[in-house]
Amino acid sequence: MQHVGEQELLQRIRDADYAAFEELHRRYYRSLYTHAAKKIGDEDEAYNLVQEMFIELWDKRATFSITNSLPNYLKNRLWFKLSGYFRDKGFQQKHFRHFSDFLQQDSATTPYLDPMEIREMESQYEALIEVIDRTIAEMPEKMRKVFVLSRSNGYSISQIAEELDISPKTVKNQLNIAFNRIRNVTADSSLTAFEITVLIWLTIN
Repeated sequence: MQHVGEQELLQRIRDADYAAFEELHRRYYRSLYTHAAKKIGDEDEAYNLVQEMFIELWDKRATFSITNSLPNYLKNRLWFKLSGYFRDKGFQQKHFRHFSDFLQQDSATTPYLDPMEIREMESQYEALIEVIDRTIAEMPEKMRKVFVLSRSNGYSISQIAEELDISPKTVKNQLNIAFNRIRNVTADSSLTAFEITVLIWLTIN
């Protein structure tokens, strides 16, 4: 099985050949796991994420189709799994220090971007960070404190209310207004809510 080519291996997997799937796992698991562990910074969670990715591949084997090389396809699948991982974790504090690494994708996981495009994207994001930073600085003092405690310190609404001696309803209102201000100043950027969250974190940490 170890001498079987990529296309034949894929066809065998589509035909529910579990031995072929095990060969796929044997060939690529270690490199994918190493990459995930580096990005996440937690070996157990990296193991779970990569195993989950392989399970999904097996479950969807009937529609398993690729247009580029198998290693690049798997790396792209891993990229999307990592993206979902960071989103679902809500950028918990222990993952923040690894997020900049996550953004620095290698050429295999960003096959459509050349260095000039990457620099342009970085420039655009830097400009947006400045806009968000200015928007936060211009918030009324109470709103800014509520916002920073929520986004930077990870305080819950009840914790913020207790810290600032205000009602939970006031905290919610202040957060809603703060987020609306940031959405307004980034409205022309086509950013997703996820990307705005990232930029906010980069701005206030």
